[in-house]
Amino acid sequence: MDEMNIESSFTTKLVSKAIHTIIRKKLGYDIDILLNKLNVKIADGKTHIHIDADAELSRDELTKIIKSVGLG
Repeated sequence: MDEMNIESSFTTKLVSKAIHTIIRKKLGYDIDILLNKLNVKIADGKTHIHIDADAELSRDELTKIIKSVGLG
């Protein structure tokens, strides 16, 4: 079994910044992401990912996301 845990403050901030940039560039949403913890386990050819994160976005951004997935 392979396992990766990202919990240190430095690493989670670095990954949070990368996620923010990717979401903004690829999807066009301005969302502030704060990754608290990331755990990845690979066993028997299956991958289990657990993400503990907080996100902050404006009401307009939330409305845009809801409309883009067909819920509003």
